[in-house]
Amino acid sequence: MGAVPPDQARVLFFPQAPRPLRPDAASDVARYRRWAATRDFWRLTVEPPPKAGPEVALLVVVDPRRPDGRGWVDPDEVRRTLGSVVAQTVESWSLSITIVGASDSTMDSAVTEALGAAPTRRVRIHTQPEGTGLAAAYTAAMEESASPAVAFLEPGDELAPDAVAQLSAALVDADVAYADEDRIAPDGLMSAPILKPDWSPELLLSWYYLGRPVALRVAPAIAAGGIRSVPHGDWEHDLLLRVTERTSRVAHVPDVLCHRRRAARPAGPAAVTDALSRRGERASVEPGPIPASWSVRRTRPSGRERTTVSAIVPFVDSTTLLRACAESLHAGATGNESRGDPGIDLELVLVDNGSTEPETATVVEMLVARLSQDIRVVVRRDDRPFNWAALNNAAVPGARGEILLFVNDDVQGGTPGWIELLVAQALRPEVGAVGARLVYPNGQLQHAGIVLGLAGATGHVLAGLDPGRPGYLGMAVLTRDVSAVTGACMATRRDVFEQLGGFDEGLGLDFNDVDYCLRARRRGLRVVFEAGVELVHHESPTRGTSGSEETAAAFAARWGAAVEEGDPFYNRRLSRLDFAAALDEPWPVLAVDELEASDAAALTAVTTRSTGR
Repeated sequence: MGAVPPDQARVLFFPQAPRPLRPDAASDVARYRRWAATRDFWRLTVEPPPKAGPEVALLVVVDPRRPDGRGWVDPDEVRRTLGSVVAQTVESWSLSITIVGASDSTMDSAVTEALGAAPTRRVRIHTQPEGTGLAAAYTAAMEESASPAVAFLEPGDELAPDAVAQLSAALVDADVAYADEDRIAPDGLMSAPILKPDWSPELLLSWYYLGRPVALRVAPAIAAGGIRSVPHGDWEHDLLLRVTERTSRVAHVPDVLCHRRRAARPAGPAAVTDALSRRGERASVEPGPIPASWSVRRTRPSGRERTTVSAIVPFVDSTTLLRACAESLHAGATGNESRGDPGIDLELVLVDNGSTEPETATVVEMLVARLSQDIRVVVRRDDRPFNWAALNNAAVPGARGEILLFVNDDVQGGTPGWIELLVAQALRPEVGAVGARLVYPNGQLQHAGIVLGLAGATGHVLAGLDPGRPGYLGMAVLTRDVSAVTGACMATRRDVFEQLGGFDEGLGLDFNDVDYCLRARRRGLRVVFEAGVELVHHESPTRGTSGSEETAAAFAARWGAAVEEGDPFYNRRLSRLDFAAALDEPWPVLAVDELEASDAAALTAVTTRSTGR
């Protein structure tokens, strides 16, 4: 498709129901088991082994008398965990087993059987008095270890044979390394894969997504204060929050290297509230939308009585939408005043891009008269052919806001005070842009962050997700780092906007918001999807995307390498074919007749073990 004449730009797009999403990676159990078998075979037999890294001490604490809310420790679980350590493909590991309480003959036998002929020089068994807490037991084990790195295991965890090799290699250039995981279902087969994003500081506040396995260098852990007991909190979450405050050298191995029988321990919010307090960040912390998660609702830094915000809204003859959008902005800026918060000093900049209907002038006059009692309302006329980037760029110099809030005229709703959440994020010096959760009028998800390379150059992950569903790994409902957010509702600081030179007007209709976010990230700034803000987006019935080959080519010329490399916040093992966070058929798909006889037999054995067939 070539360049689009200006008089056609407004009718290229009409709202359509999103396509139904296929089952995601955690829901399609049979597909995952096939996929995992092929992936394991390929990684263990075809791919070259990872480079050698530091020795990792694997710390296991066994408390036979601790029910911990998930059942008593089973000797068989201990046997499987230790057996998976002994079976590692490299020797760069040591094993520390801490048994809490008096000796138990059944448990002792399980430990002895699992260790088998393992070299005694690499295995140490410790004891701690009955009643010793997990944090204290792991602390003692880490202090007694001479290895430069450690990883924590609990009974029931089973490492993939190359887990140590992969994590150790990742630690060559990192202080923390983590990999993906899944669950061992009651039938003994693998299920519920947790295919994680790369390092996301914002997500780590919302959820301890690092999970297992995690290996970290001892020196940074000690420098951060080491392991500590956290009343009403998770000691592992607390430790990794403190360590990653001191280092950004965090590596992710995008392969399932740990199979777990036990879900995360229930814990309170102390790890998160303590982290926010240490950082001097104001926020309330409430139970989150998925198990073991937290909703962090930020507020502006103390001492800022008011923050000036310019909301820039281009429109043309969309009176019903414009009225709803303007009133939503007004409510969002003034909703906190009843609680003693002076709120947001909002300036509403309405950019009229060539309206011709008499009703439009009447509605604009009404909005100016009514809203001007609380906020400043400015109307700009800009009759040039529609170019979203150019219209917004031109409106910024005359706007007075410290925070620029770009909003499409078809966005509306939101609870009172929603602008506060976006502004609190945008004011953080490390953040370059913030976006909101957007839903269609029927409640289906429209935007929860943009993924590079999804269904083309870019795509909205989980678009079309049904109302009330959190999406794969809570991506639709957890505040997290993303590569880009939509310009339909985007907040950014004025100084960032000026440093970046605004939006690229050469990408007038497509990709300008993504390009802005990627340029911000290239400068070391973060882009955040703020899940606490939900708005209704009518998906631009009066405006559209150009779909021009020229625009797509210009974006590809600039960001093609980034698209090809893959989005860091979307696991590379997830399918890029659609928005569903699903798995394709096992990658790489191998025909048995293409393999050597020995390899074919091995693949058959792995598949049978993983799928139960």
